[in-house]
Amino acid sequence: MSTVTSRPSTWIRRPSAWIEIIAWAALAAFVVATLGPALTGHATFLNTGLLSRYTPWAQTLGADGGSTNVYTSDPLDSNAPQTSMLVRLAHAGVFAAWDPYVAGGTVLGGVPDSGQWSPLSLPWWILPLSYAPGAVKFLEIVVITIGMSLLLRRWGVPRAGWPIAALLYSASGFMVAWSNWPQTRVAAFLPLLFWAIDRAAVELRKRDLLSVGGAVSAMLLGGFPAIVGYALFFGGVFFLARTIVAHRSLLRVLASAGIAVGGIVVGVLLTAWQLVPFALNAASVVDFSGRAQRGPNGLGQVPLVTSWVPDISFAQASGAAWGTRNPVEEYSFLGVAALVLVAAALLVRPVLRPVTLPDDATDAERDAATRRARRTVGTVWVVAGVLAFSVVVVYLGGPLLTLVRELPVFNSNPIGRARCVVLFLAAATAGVGFGRLTDAEHLRGELARFRTASPRARVGRVAVVLVVLLVAVGVALLTFRALELVPEQYVHATKLEVLVVGVLGVAAVVAVLVVWATRNRVVRTVALGAVAAMVAVPAITATKPWWPLAPASTFFPEAPAITYLQDHMTDQDRYTTTGNATLLGAASYFGIRSVTGHTFQTREWKQLMRAVDPDTYPTATYLTLEPNLMPQLAESGILDRLATEYMIADPSAPLAGKTEAAPERTTWTDLTADRTTIESASQRGPLNGITFTGPPATTLAPGGMQLTVAVVADDSGETLASTESWVPGLGGPRNVALQGSDIPDDTAWHLVLTVTGQQSVVPIGTDDDGKAVISIARPVAADRVSVVHTGDATIYQRGNALPRVRWASSAVVEPTTEGLLRTLADQSLPDDTVVLSERPVHRADADATARVTLEPSDVNSTVARVDATGGGWVVVADSLQRDGWSATVDGEPTDLVRADSVGGAVWVPAGEHTVELQYHTPGIREGILLSAVTAAVAAGTCATVLLLRRRRRRRTT
Repeated sequence: MSTVTSRPSTWIRRPSAWIEIIAWAALAAFVVATLGPALTGHATFLNTGLLSRYTPWAQTLGADGGSTNVYTSDPLDSNAPQTSMLVRLAHAGVFAAWDPYVAGGTVLGGVPDSGQWSPLSLPWWILPLSYAPGAVKFLEIVVITIGMSLLLRRWGVPRAGWPIAALLYSASGFMVAWSNWPQTRVAAFLPLLFWAIDRAAVELRKRDLLSVGGAVSAMLLGGFPAIVGYALFFGGVFFLARTIVAHRSLLRVLASAGIAVGGIVVGVLLTAWQLVPFALNAASVVDFSGRAQRGPNGLGQVPLVTSWVPDISFAQASGAAWGTRNPVEEYSFLGVAALVLVAAALLVRPVLRPVTLPDDATDAERDAATRRARRTVGTVWVVAGVLAFSVVVVYLGGPLLTLVRELPVFNSNPIGRARCVVLFLAAATAGVGFGRLTDAEHLRGELARFRTASPRARVGRVAVVLVVLLVAVGVALLTFRALELVPEQYVHATKLEVLVVGVLGVAAVVAVLVVWATRNRVVRTVALGAVAAMVAVPAITATKPWWPLAPASTFFPEAPAITYLQDHMTDQDRYTTTGNATLLGAASYFGIRSVTGHTFQTREWKQLMRAVDPDTYPTATYLTLEPNLMPQLAESGILDRLATEYMIADPSAPLAGKTEAAPERTTWTDLTADRTTIESASQRGPLNGITFTGPPATTLAPGGMQLTVAVVADDSGETLASTESWVPGLGGPRNVALQGSDIPDDTAWHLVLTVTGQQSVVPIGTDDDGKAVISIARPVAADRVSVVHTGDATIYQRGNALPRVRWASSAVVEPTTEGLLRTLADQSLPDDTVVLSERPVHRADADATARVTLEPSDVNSTVARVDATGGGWVVVADSLQRDGWSATVDGEPTDLVRADSVGGAVWVPAGEHTVELQYHTPGIREGILLSAVTAAVAAGTCATVLLLRRRRRRRTT
C-alpha cells in the first residue's frame, strides 16, 4: 500500500491568503455583531422598541421597551405597515392597489413608494414579518459585497480589498441611518451600477445594455427615484472620464455612450409598470416644493466631519442633536481608517507584473489583453477625481452646487441624500487602497523609481503627496471647528471621542507605513490585520446604536386600545389620532380607518385638515391633530362629515368637555410606599375626566409607576368609573380621562387616587382638609362626546359623526375653496345635505329617504346597496380627488362628482340599486405593456444572439 500525503492548496500558500481571510472575517464580524440576533430570529431589525414612546404601547411595553435610536419612526408609521398590509392581502389573493386606512385612503401597490417591489424586499413576501427587516438588510450587504467584488475585480484590485470596500460601504452613514427606508434598498445597487457603467465605458459590448439596464431597473424598483437620479449624475461623470481615458477616440466614446444611455433606457422601460403610475401620481398628488433647495449651501462641513467622528453633531442616535438637520439626513460615517486607506490608494503602487503574449497569440487573445489593460488605466485617478467632485457638490457647495441644483432631481430633493454616492466612492477607493497594500511595491523601490523618474513625473508625485498632506490638515481643522459647536454638556465626551479617533488614525498610518516599508510576510500580515480591525471595530461600535434590535414580541403588538377600535369600528367609521397617540401607520397594519396618517395626500385633504387644525402637517406627508385642540375637535363639523366616530389621545392629554376650575391648592400631601391613596372632596354628576396637581418637580421611578383613579359613590361605595395607567413619572397637572358620562346628575361621588411603584415621595396638591384638589371636565350634551376607553389610551366616541357612506337628499353648491371649508365646518348644515363644487345635472327629491348598506368588498372598492324612495346622492367620504376612481350603478358607468371637498357622490334614482366605486392604478396597464414588450424584446434578442453564436461555433468546429 502507498500513502498519499495531501498538500496545502495553492491558494492557502499564497502570501496574501491570510490577509484575504482576515478581510473577509472583518466583514463577517460586522454582520454577526450588528445583525446576528435578527438573523437567528431572536430579535427584529425593525426599531419597534421605539413604540414604547407612543400611546398605547407605552403601557403595554412599559419600562421593557425603549430604543437607542429615536430618529427612525418613519419606517414604523409608513413603510413597514403598508408593506405588511400589501403582503398579507397578496397572500389572500388580493392586489392592494389602494390603502383605505390612512388619511382617507392613499395609493399603495401600484406605485413603488414603500420599496415593496425592490428585489431586496423579497424577504417581506416569503418570511415572517418580524424577521423580514433583518433579512432585507442582510441581502443589502450581500448585494453590496457582490457589486464591490465585481467592480474592484475589474479594476485589478487584489481580493483582500473587496470585503473591506463592502464593509465600509455597508457601515457607511447613509446605509446605516436610512436602514428600513427604501433609500438603502436603492443605494445598495450602487456598486453594481458603477460596475455596469464601467463595463459600458471600457468594453464596448452591446450586451452591457442589459448590465446597465438591469442595475437601473433594480434601483428604480426600490421606490426612491431621487437616489437613482443622483447615482446616474455622478455615474455619468465617472463614465465620461473612464471612457475618454480608456479610448481617447471620439467614435469609441460615442459608441460607449450609446451603450450606456441605451442601458438606462432599457432599465426605465423594464420598470415602466411602476414608473408610469409613479409619474402620474407625482404629477397630481405629490408636492415636492417642501424638498426643493436653492443656492450654494451644501450639506455642510460638520456632516463631513461625521465621516471620521460619528458623534460630532449629535449624541449617537439617542435624541440629543445640535446640527441643523435631522441626523438621518447628515450622518456620513466611514471611519478614520478608511481615510487612511484612501490616501494609500493614491500613494502606494502595486507591484508591476508585465503581461507578455506569445508570438502566435490569436486576435481574440490580443483583444482580451487590450481590454484588460483598459480596465485599469487611470482607474484610481478617475475615481479619486469623481470622489473629490462629489465631496464639493454634496458637502462644500458653492457655485458648482448652484449650477447643479438647476438639474432635474437636484432641484426637488435635499442634496444631502446624494452623500450615498460620495460614501460609495470613498469606500471603493479605500478598498483599492487595502488591496494595493496586500501587493504593494516596496518603499525602497518607490524611492528608487522617484530618483530616476522624469521631472514631470516627480512633480506629479510630489503634488499627490502634498494633496494628501493638505487633506490631512483639512481633516484636523474641520474637526476643531466642529468641536466649537458642541454644547457644553457634551464637550468632554466628544473630545474623548476625537482623541480616540486621532489615535486610531495615527495607528492606521503607522500600520500602512509598516506594510509599505517591510518585506517580512508575518509583519505585513499582522499590520494589515490591524488595519482591518481598525476598519471593523469602529464600524461596529458606530452602527450598533443606530441598529437597535428589539424583541420580536414588540413587532406591532396588540394593545387594549387598538383591540377596542378593532372590535367597535366598522367600515362606516374612522378615528383620528392626536399628538403621538398611536403610530400613524398602525391604521394600515391593524386594518382600521383613520383620518390622519403618514403618506402623500391630496391638496383637498390637506385643505380640509388645515381647516380643522391650522398647525398640522409639520411635514408635507405627516398628519396628526393637536391634543390641545381636543374641545374643538370634539365639535368639529368637518370631522363629523369625515365619519370620525372616535378620537384617540394620550392618557394625560387635555380632556374633551367643559372644564370646571379646581379650588385653590393650599398644601401638599405626600404619597409614599406606605401611603399610596388619597381622596378628593365630594362632587356630583357626570364627567369625562379630572385633572389633579402632581409633584412640582417631576418624580420618576426606574420601572415606572401605576396610577389608579376611581370614581366612588358616596352613599354606596360603588365604583362608578375607574382607570389605571402605567406612567414613567408624575409632575405638574395631570389629566385623567374617566368613563363617567352616564353618571346621573344627582349622584354624589368622590375620587380615590392611588399611586404605587414609587421610590420617593409623590406630592399631590390638596386643600386645607387634606383632600385632593381636582378640576372636572363635564360632557357637553350638544357634542355628545363620551369617554369609552381609558388606561393605555383615551378613546372618545363622537356621537355626531356621519357614516362614511351615506344618503343625501339635498345638495348645496360652493364653487370656491373658502366657501367649501366654511360650509363644511358649519354644524347647522343638515346631515342629509351634500356640498358639491359644481351645479349638478340632477335634482334630488327633497323628501327622499334611503337605506344604505355596505356590501363586502376588497380594499380597492366600496360597494353599497341602496333602497331609495326617490332620487338622491350616495356620498362617499374618502380621499377620492385623484385619478383612478370610477363609479357604476347596477354595473353601468356613471359620473363620480366631487362632494364635501374631498370625497365623491353618485346620483341614484328611486328604487333598489348597487353602487360601486372602484380604484385602478392610473397608468399601470400601459406601464405593464411597456415593460412586457421590453422584456420580450430583450429576451428574444439574447436568445437570437446565443443561437447565432452557437451556430457560428459549430461551423468553426
